Amino acid sequence: MDVNELPISDSLKTLVSTEKGIKKLFPPQEEAIKKGFFDLQKNFLLVTQTASGKTLLAELLLVENSLRKKGLSVYLSPLKALASEKYRDFLLYEKLGVKTALSLGDYDKADAYLEQYDVIVTTYEKMDSLLRHKPKWLSKINLVVIDEIHFVDDEERGPVLESLIAKLKLLVPSVKLVGMSATIGNPRDLAKWLDAELIISSWRPVPLKQGVFYKHKIIFDNGEELQVKKVFDHPIFDLVFDTISDNGQALVFVHSRKRAVDLANATAAKLGIKESAEARYYSQLLLESSDVPLLNNLLSSLVRKGVCFHHAGLTHEQRTIIEEAFRKGAIKVIYATPTLAAGVNLPARRVVVEDYRRYSGIVGYEEIKVIEYKQFAGRAGRPGYDEFGEAVLIARSQTDVKLLMERFIQGEPEKIESKLMSIKALRSHLLALIATLGPLGMDGVKEFFKNTFHGKTSSLIGFKSTYEKVLDFLSNNDFIEDRNGRYTATKLGKIVSEVYLDPMTVVVFRNLIKKVTRRLSDFGMLYIIAVSPDMPSLLVRRREEEQLESLLDVYYNEIPGTMDDAYIPSWEEYLSRLKTALFLYDWINEKPEQEIVEKYDLGPGDIRSLAETAEWIAHGLKKVSLMLEGIDSYLAQKLETIEIRLRYGVKEDIIELLAIPGVGRVRARRLYLAGFRTIEDIAKATPSQLKKIEGIGDALSVRLIEEARRLVGLS
Repeated sequence: MDVNELPISDSLKTLVSTEKGIKKLFPPQEEAIKKGFFDLQKNFLLVTQTASGKTLLAELLLVENSLRKKGLSVYLSPLKALASEKYRDFLLYEKLGVKTALSLGDYDKADAYLEQYDVIVTTYEKMDSLLRHKPKWLSKINLVVIDEIHFVDDEERGPVLESLIAKLKLLVPSVKLVGMSATIGNPRDLAKWLDAELIISSWRPVPLKQGVFYKHKIIFDNGEELQVKKVFDHPIFDLVFDTISDNGQALVFVHSRKRAVDLANATAAKLGIKESAEARYYSQLLLESSDVPLLNNLLSSLVRKGVCFHHAGLTHEQRTIIEEAFRKGAIKVIYATPTLAAGVNLPARRVVVEDYRRYSGIVGYEEIKVIEYKQFAGRAGRPGYDEFGEAVLIARSQTDVKLLMERFIQGEPEKIESKLMSIKALRSHLLALIATLGPLGMDGVKEFFKNTFHGKTSSLIGFKSTYEKVLDFLSNNDFIEDRNGRYTATKLGKIVSEVYLDPMTVVVFRNLIKKVTRRLSDFGMLYIIAVSPDMPSLLVRRREEEQLESLLDVYYNEIPGTMDDAYIPSWEEYLSRLKTALFLYDWINEKPEQEIVEKYDLGPGDIRSLAETAEWIAHGLKKVSLMLEGIDSYLAQKLETIEIRLRYGVKEDIIELLAIPGVGRVRARRLYLAGFRTIEDIAKATPSQLKKIEGIGDALSVRLIEEARRLVGLS
């Protein structure tokens, strides 16, 4: 089918043809169109291969919906990075008058401004939080696209996505849903839940060959065999060398960050990839990409040699630079942890999976899921560059060869299953349901769960006792009230739902605050945040246990309550939470990021992510504290200050300076030490005075003064 035959506006056809260079449609796209994809009359579930065009099709549907003035369109993504990438894609359509908004972060707002836009790009969690505020523009939504819908099976995001879809169907019954995924083991179950037309296709624009590498030979699933030259006598280095020698690029998936870094360093030393002008350009960008100089220098050095690593510990800016450098060909090989496989558009000639097992602290080594391998393999093959892509698993024995071929290459992805059954998930989402749709009787609660994926695919017999336990928990802790058999959220319950906190976080907060006999110190407050169920905890290594136990003695008088008050099940978990509190304490006391990275074995991306989560918890608890009886108003003020300090990683004395755009934690401290302690001080300064401060040049000095003058109202 030609693009000109699409049932969309002529202006959109022209833009797709001229700006995107697309003339012909792929077979899966054509099948969806023939089944009425653009009619806006029914739901669709697209289960098609990576790069088969499903995302473009959904993109065009959202834009066409806006051009037809049918209603508000929403694009949902599991990750902020993916949402940001998709938002940039949508900016192209501003030429047609389609306005797109990116909504991320703050869970405590209804974001009324979104009503002014045509397309909203956001994450599952943010959309769920928006529904909890019941914004006025909610009724205007008529189309929602759910990318990576297989995340319903994810332990963390699955319950959010499942309850979100169920609530959307209740709140906006006429909404059109489009789900997308490359890998689902039971697509018909998911289509049944969505009441959707199912499009399944194994077609790929670049054919995929899958094989197992053993003793310098790749045995492919089609019977072919490829001898790989023995250069380094190391499976990964030989596979990578073979790829780049033929002007290809490789993605190598490994089980840990350390492994990714070690292999990238070894590859840079062994392969001797010739430095290019493009590599020098991206290398220079990485030198200033974070406040961790050693990491910046390492990334910069590797990229100059055509190699890099990629994992969640890097900053968003660093990952973006690395991804762009790979797309441009400046990087020939990336060693990545599985986070890269989650939807990032980064195809390579050859994808190598080093190990089909992954270490878990609970059960030791366990096999990765077939669905995960399929996600890795989907990255193989660069449209427009490669005649085929290769996905290669590495075998350690002849027995492995057969296992890998049968289990992963020829195996079917696992079935998607609901994860809404857990107590942790239910106490949050059941409260949100009652706060959003209440008052609700037991029949209403049951009806909602019948419309969840769990309700459509499993018996509700065991589920009934679980959600009844959760209802009792919510009632006993004053989050809901039973009024003549109908559940209503209390004022406290509504606030907890709106700020997107786990109700147990509030229970822990209330328990610990009751134990406070004096005003909480900064560390005491951070400890409460660190033991919250909403806060991820840092891993404690054996060698750290003794040191943490000694630090417990140091901070003992500042820690409110006991392990029991915080519902911490074990001593190991308690030390983990203590370590998390110590990290947060170092962060708000301006310890250099390089020092934090080395001390806590974190990346700068981890620091930002953990601090952002802690900031959100502080904000939520601040709102909650205003609802609790007998709470000193000082507590809310303390939480507000801690919230700001967590956002920027600073001591209290330089908070005012952070209001100036372009001033962060390091620059603010340098200004303060140079005698510029208020915004007014900077507004009255001269460029020559500011230029004496490290890191401030001609242009920046002028800009800081202009911003400061604007903030204090000086012309």
